[in-house]
Amino acid sequence: MYRLGLQLALKGGRETLVRLLLTTGAVAVGVAILLGVFADFHAFQKTSDRPSWESTTGIPVSSVPGPTSNAMLWHYSENIYKGQFIEQLDLAALGPKAPILPGISKLPGAGQFYASPALSNLLKTVPKDELGDRFPGRQVGTIGKSALSFPNELAIYIGRPPAAFTDLGGAAEVTHIATAPQLQGTTNMYREGFGIAAIAILFPLLILINTATKLAAARREERYAAIRLIGATSRQINVIASVDAIIGALFGAIVGSLIFLAIRPAVADISISGVKFFSEYVTPTLWGYIGMIFGVPIIAALASLVSLRRVRISPLGVSRKSVSKKPGVWRLVPLVAGAIVFPYAAYHLSPSSNSPAALFIGMLLIMSGLVVSGPWLTMQVTRLLALNARSAPSLLASRRLADNPKAAFRTVSGLVLAVFVGSFFSVFVPALNQAQNPGGHTSLNNVLRVPYNIGPTGGGVPAAQGAAIVSGVRSYGGATVLPVYVNPAFVAFQAAFNAAQRKADPNHPLQPPANPPNDSIVFCSDLSSLSAIGTCAPHVRAVTFNSADVLGGDNPLEIYKSLPVVTGNSPSISYKVQGLQLAGLLVKSNDANTLEKIRTYLTIFGAHRSIDSKIVGGNDLTAWQMGVFEPETIGEVAQIRTNDITNVGRAVLAIVALTLITAGCSVAVTVGGSLVERKRPFTLLRVTGVPLGILYRVILLEAALPLVIVSIVAAGVGLGVGIPVVKELLKNFGLTNVPVHPNEGYYVAMGAGAVAALLLVVVTLPLLRTMTKPEDARFE
Repeated sequence: MYRLGLQLALKGGRETLVRLLLTTGAVAVGVAILLGVFADFHAFQKTSDRPSWESTTGIPVSSVPGPTSNAMLWHYSENIYKGQFIEQLDLAALGPKAPILPGISKLPGAGQFYASPALSNLLKTVPKDELGDRFPGRQVGTIGKSALSFPNELAIYIGRPPAAFTDLGGAAEVTHIATAPQLQGTTNMYREGFGIAAIAILFPLLILINTATKLAAARREERYAAIRLIGATSRQINVIASVDAIIGALFGAIVGSLIFLAIRPAVADISISGVKFFSEYVTPTLWGYIGMIFGVPIIAALASLVSLRRVRISPLGVSRKSVSKKPGVWRLVPLVAGAIVFPYAAYHLSPSSNSPAALFIGMLLIMSGLVVSGPWLTMQVTRLLALNARSAPSLLASRRLADNPKAAFRTVSGLVLAVFVGSFFSVFVPALNQAQNPGGHTSLNNVLRVPYNIGPTGGGVPAAQGAAIVSGVRSYGGATVLPVYVNPAFVAFQAAFNAAQRKADPNHPLQPPANPPNDSIVFCSDLSSLSAIGTCAPHVRAVTFNSADVLGGDNPLEIYKSLPVVTGNSPSISYKVQGLQLAGLLVKSNDANTLEKIRTYLTIFGAHRSIDSKIVGGNDLTAWQMGVFEPETIGEVAQIRTNDITNVGRAVLAIVALTLITAGCSVAVTVGGSLVERKRPFTLLRVTGVPLGILYRVILLEAALPLVIVSIVAAGVGLGVGIPVVKELLKNFGLTNVPVHPNEGYYVAMGAGAVAALLLVVVTLPLLRTMTKPEDARFE
């Protein structure tokens, strides 16, 4: 039976060859896509499992009695260059047995440093006053891959003298380098995201494989029924059918693996999670290939056996066909219920309500309703098309689809959820990004904020040093500076309240007054350089305001919600600049290079940090490099906040495009199978004079109509439920003028996926010409 199955699968004539090629091609596409998902997941997992030297901890330097031969002084911090974080480790070996860091073979001495390849390239190509001046010493080597998470990571090991770590907050003495992976807040999110992506793509791929293995099922059932008539048992038919399915699926799995190997460099160059992985990590591994080579044929064999359940009844079972039951209108109930619950919950969205639970229920009803109602919607649209048909192709195509809408929808059912979720995120992601990065005069994207107000009593930089900092920053052409000063009244209030708190009963701590003084001062003449902050009342020289959100807030939505922080009602004061401590700076420049020069200048100006209410200055290790300060633009703050959601949106659109292509493959396979099964009627139509172009249009309509129906309905529902939710979310932050609509990436993904899907269908059309030649009108 196995030999007979092989002969029928490989030497069954032109019809069998066409079926084998279509099955192989369809399975190959599915396998290549799935291997790509597995490869990216393996790269992410490999990167997440990297030993995290950054997580090393030790004994605080201040409590260490003295240096030891197997230890080093350690201080980890982060720097920023044009939105890219630089991991910086300052260290000093205390003896010859100090632990060696990953990626290097020898610790750097004082005045030396190692840099990652990407940072090395930046240091060579970027002017020193924009970046290089932040890192003293000379480079003695590069940091290897074992210490990095991705090729473009910016990292540096800087050797310092041990004395530089004296009384430095956060410095530690370490004897061992951490080797455990670092579980970041987004690690599980990305891991679960890859799982969801794999499931989202696997579902339509299984449909594709199932469709491919059941190509020309009616014709094969006739052949198997004939074999039953000459004495074959049901088990023998199962063997023949399994071999037939396994051959096409095996060839497809092998070809798909070869396709993936060919496109693997391109896959490694794609950034889904925001960074590119090391190319050697982007692989499904040997087990992934083995799983595809053996797993796909097994799935195909099972699908083939299920499809032959009618033939297993009796040799005549193939002739007893029943008309499929038409889908009922009840299928709309979950979709309608979700369409009512979800907008209602969105309209009443607030932190104190139970609307989030109602939102999830509404979303679940909509998603399940789309899948359940798909066949009924397909039937109604095709019936409507049939009633209004003005040509033979539209009439023939619509009547055939309406005859079995469940089968027509099943081919593209994997599209529904992907297109719905993609459409929902297409309004959520750009609206959130726009809200955190507004344009026009209110934009603070290119404003570098420099907080100095770090002391427990609200103290900042002493007046003389503050004046020097402001003067130095103002010397850069094209930059405007808004100094923010410490309010002495707030410092006095805070000191008095702390003193009273220490004297109060510990069991009954004092409650702070309802209206404490504002913590900062700004001079009205400086506000003209940054109108988004606000304006003073006429003839007012200086005002007080609270600078916490603008100088230290980490949520741009809250920052912009607080604007303007200075108004005509802000309390006026009569202080002079002289004698005021500098609480911080807001520096604006339209030139990114100028901002980096200023950031470098501020970094090397001198360390200013608060230790037990005392300001300490220095010219070696700076407070910013040591992590106390981190000057960054508000645009960079927004970038950090939106990076994860942007990556999710990018991944969702990629899934939508791949799902569209996969659905196109399923439709193409279905078209190929229908051509094989309808070879006789199509040939007769050509013999009777029907032009080939009409038959082409029939096939295209049959293929495109379910694809278009599903895409439009799912996209419409996704946009319809996404827009009100995003509007209500932004409304809670006082943002009512943010446009809520998909960006061009959504239309590109949808359009490219749809075009690719239809092109896959067009590829099958030449079969119609070759299989229905009038001169070959012979039937066995």
